[in-house]
Amino acid sequence: MDLRQLRYFIAVAEERSFTLAARRLNLSQPPLSQHIQALEAELGTQLLYRTSRRVELTQAGEAMLVRGRAILQQVKAAEDEARSIGAGLIGTLDVGATGSILRGRLAELLAAYRKVAPRVRMTVHEQAPALQIAALLSRTTNICLIRGIPAERDLTSKLAWREEVVIAMPRTHQLARRKRIALGELASEDHVVLDPDSSDFARYVQTCCVDAGFLPKVSQQVVDAQSIPSLIAAGFGVALVPQSIARFTTADIVFRPIRPSPPTADVFLVFRADETSMVVHNFIKLALRYLNYRKGVG
Repeated sequence: MDLRQLRYFIAVAEERSFTLAARRLNLSQPPLSQHIQALEAELGTQLLYRTSRRVELTQAGEAMLVRGRAILQQVKAAEDEARSIGAGLIGTLDVGATGSILRGRLAELLAAYRKVAPRVRMTVHEQAPALQIAALLSRTTNICLIRGIPAERDLTSKLAWREEVVIAMPRTHQLARRKRIALGELASEDHVVLDPDSSDFARYVQTCCVDAGFLPKVSQQVVDAQSIPSLIAAGFGVALVPQSIARFTTADIVFRPIRPSPPTADVFLVFRADETSMVVHNFIKLALRYLNYRKGVG
């Protein structure tokens, strides 16, 4: 039995007429009759009673109609599923990010992606950048968002959005009255810093301070930038943070731009160079299109 024979049988069984079934199938009646006869011969049983007026189903034909419809439904479901997987509309997506990036534009991006690919099961892993890179290389995540381009040759990256580094300080700080501040003016301040071992971005910020003529006096060290505002509000000093941190903080803190030559906190989409998953490639395409459209927002 092949699917064509099954479709022909179902058409005749539903129409109760070879003539109507042939018209429905856009087929001449003799070949249709031959296919039904071949199917009955293969099964070794009669499926249809042919009368002068109409076609009736035998008991075996009734059972075959029920099973046949179910089979064709399963075939269609398999075809639809295969097409959807091939198109990247079904599957899994594991995304790594730091808390500060997740609370910024990434949250908007994930919401937009869920609307266009609701059947993709997405899991977000909040991890330090070094752990995100390790997860990508071990293939336990598909994509990550970090503030910097990784050095690993097996990974590739695309700019997601641009961000500046700004200065976070208590509202009562003497520099808070200024509209802009030079980086070198922070030389005598206590600093809340990211752990240099946790990310390339943390080391980059430290290097920017050294280039400005000072090594930060560390009062507190954290592994996630979103922990910094609470420590600044508690009076532990100032901090150099990505601009997006300013979106989620309290009235006790102010943020001031660095001028001239502000350091950058650009965010990059990072994924494996040999990635073949259409789910991942679709996410990247949507991300770049969406973020470009939303450029300058937030």
